[in-house]
Amino acid sequence: MTSVGDQERKSIAILPFKNVSNDPQSSFYEFSLADAVITELARLRSLVVRPSSEIVKYQRVQFDPRQAGREMSVSAVLSAGFLRAGDRMRVTAQLIDVDSGELIWSDRIDADASDIINVQDTITQEICDGLRLELTSDEKDQLERAKTANAEAYDAYLRGRDALGRFIYHTIARKDIDEAIAHFERAAYLDPSFALAHSALGKAYSNRVIKGTGEPGDYDAAMEAFDKALAIDPNLLEARRHTVLIYLSRGEKQRAREMAEQLAREAPNDPGVHFARGVVARLDGNYEKALRSFERMARLNPAERVVASYNRARIFLYQGRYDEALAELDQGAVLEPDHPLVKAFRAQVLFFRGEHVKAAEILEQVLEQQPQLDGIRPIYSGFLSALGFNEEAREQLNDEVKKTADTDHDVSYWLASAYAMEGERDEALRWLRRAIALGNENKPWFERNPAWDSLKDDPEFQQIIGSIKTPATEDHA
Repeated sequence: MTSVGDQERKSIAILPFKNVSNDPQSSFYEFSLADAVITELARLRSLVVRPSSEIVKYQRVQFDPRQAGREMSVSAVLSAGFLRAGDRMRVTAQLIDVDSGELIWSDRIDADASDIINVQDTITQEICDGLRLELTSDEKDQLERAKTANAEAYDAYLRGRDALGRFIYHTIARKDIDEAIAHFERAAYLDPSFALAHSALGKAYSNRVIKGTGEPGDYDAAMEAFDKALAIDPNLLEARRHTVLIYLSRGEKQRAREMAEQLAREAPNDPGVHFARGVVARLDGNYEKALRSFERMARLNPAERVVASYNRARIFLYQGRYDEALAELDQGAVLEPDHPLVKAFRAQVLFFRGEHVKAAEILEQVLEQQPQLDGIRPIYSGFLSALGFNEEAREQLNDEVKKTADTDHDVSYWLASAYAMEGERDEALRWLRRAIALGNENKPWFERNPAWDSLKDDPEFQQIIGSIKTPATEDHA
C-alpha cells in the first residue's frame, strides 16, 4: 500500500458516482463522470490512477470506500454522489486517505446541469491540490487543452463514455458500441476542437475490432479520429496508446516501437503503456524486456495481474520454462479461475510438456463455453493434429478464424502453425508471412516451435525467417 505522503507513488481510485435519487435519466453520469476524471488524471506523471476497468465492479453496489481502496491498493479514493433536480445538479465529493481514513478534501458543488464541465474541473483540481501534486506547466496546459466549452458537446461525450463502458465491461453488444460512436461523433461535430471526443471516437472504433464486432475500415476510422485528436493535443495519452496496436495492424512496426518507448518515458505510471510496450517487445522476441513490462503493468495496477500472468506465461513457454509458466497462470487463476485465455495458455504449456490429451480437453471445454473465441481455434486444431484427428483439426480452421487471423498478429501465426502441423506447406507459409506483416517477428520462437519441424529445412521457410530483422535485445528496462 502506498501512502499519501509518498511523492513518487501517489495512487488514487475514482469510484463510480452514486445516483442519489436513482434518476434513470441521469444514470449515465454514474460511470461516465468517474471515467472522464480518470482519463484526465491519467495524463499526470506524478500520479498512479486505477483505470476504469477496475472501478466498474463498484457501480450500483454498496461498498465502503476505504475497503475498495484497499482492494485496489491505492493511497486515496474519491467517493462522490450526485443529485439532479430539473436544471440543477448537486455533487457531493470526498477524497479519503485509505490508510488513515482521514478526509483529505470534501465539498458540495452546486451547478447548472449544463455546467457539468466545471464540476469535473473542480474535482480534478481539488484532487491535485489535496494530494499536493506538483504539476509541470506542460501538465497544466494538457489538462486545459482537451476540454470543451460546449455543454451540449460535453453531454454527448459523457453519454458516449457511458455506452462505451457498457460495451467493454458488460455487454459486448453491438447496439452499445454503435450508440457510443454516435454520441462521440455528435460531440466532435458540435465542437471540432474537442480533443477527448475525437480520441474517444477512435477508442470506440478500435474496441469494435478488438472485441470481434468490427467492420472493414474500423481501424482506419479509428486512426482518422486519433489523428484529429493528436492534431489538437499531441500529448493525449488515450489516443497515443491505442495507436501502438493500430501501427502493428498496419505493418508499421518501427512506428509502434517508437511510440511505445516514447510513452514509457512520458507516462511511466500508466499500466496500459507498459502493456503496449510489452506486446511490442514480445513480438520482437525481446523476452526479458517483455517480462519486465508486463510485471510493471501488474505492479502499477494489481487488477492487471490476470493479463500479466498469461502474457508472462506465454513468454516462459517460448523459453521452455514450463514450471514458471504454470506458476504465472496459477496467479491469474486465483483472481479469475475461468478466464478463457488463462485456460488457453495453460493448455498450450501442457501440450508442449507432452500432455496432449489434457491440453485438448481444456480447450474443448473453453470453446464449448465461449464458441465465439475463434482466435484460439487454430491452437485447438494443432492439438487435434497431434492426436491424429486430422479431419476434426481442419474443421476448426473456418472462415471466421481466417477473418480474425487476417488482422491479428497472434492468430495468424497460430493459424500458420496449425497448417504446418497438417502438412499444408503453402498455407502455413502464407499465414506465417501474414503474421510477420502484422508485426509478429518473434524469431526465437519461430525457430524453436516444434510445430514447424517438418518445414525447418524448407528453403522458403528459412528465407522468411532469415528476413526478420529486429532491434538488438536490450538489457535495460
